[in-house]
Amino acid sequence: MPDTDGHAAHREGGADTDLRTELKNDVPEKRRSTITYSLLFPPGWKRFAVDAEAERTFVDSLKQVFQPRGQAKDYMYYRALTHRLFVDMKKRRASSIHLPIKPVEGTFLPASMVVLPAPISGAHQLDDFRNRLTKRFELEESSENGLAIWRWEEQQSTSSEGDFGVGALTIHHLFEAPKATGRAPLMLSATLLVPPGEEKSELIGIVSELFDAIAGTFRWVQRS
Repeated sequence: MPDTDGHAAHREGGADTDLRTELKNDVPEKRRSTITYSLLFPPGWKRFAVDAEAERTFVDSLKQVFQPRGQAKDYMYYRALTHRLFVDMKKRRASSIHLPIKPVEGTFLPASMVVLPAPISGAHQLDDFRNRLTKRFELEESSENGLAIWRWEEQQSTSSEGDFGVGALTIHHLFEAPKATGRAPLMLSATLLVPPGEEKSELIGIVSELFDAIAGTFRWVQRS
């Protein structure tokens, strides 16, 4: 299932603007909107705005996972965690969220993939952002057509004490935008909520590979 983004991302300076223009984030709207992106998803995934409908859909997948196990307490924890995640996505101006609405390999997945701008004000802050990431995470770096592509993983425990397992696994991919477009880098943040006792499940590896495969279809696309 292809996905394209028709919305202009937040502003940054392009390579052919002078430093003053870049620092003012004053790139003409016409130039910012000349590029979009495409993504390919396997059957059974659906694109949503980051809104109440998406949150309800995600919560329904949680019920499918936890209710048959009789894990009401765990369900309530993840339900609260989901709400916090959606609040955070809205604050970070995520443009869309993709959710599996059908079972994957016969299993309902409490998983999501979010498209959002990188948390920097412009390309001139990319190196500083990289330095901050490498202090906290193992950063995998590659490039395509001279543009940086980064990957890193983040884990969140299911308890404040940090002793009840993974809780949530998030795989981030960052894609540097073509330098003359005035567009900020985009991030794909894919999260899988991991039920207690499933921290070493083969499903985690399968879903991680699926997340990477979807991210591997990302392409910047010039508007016609």
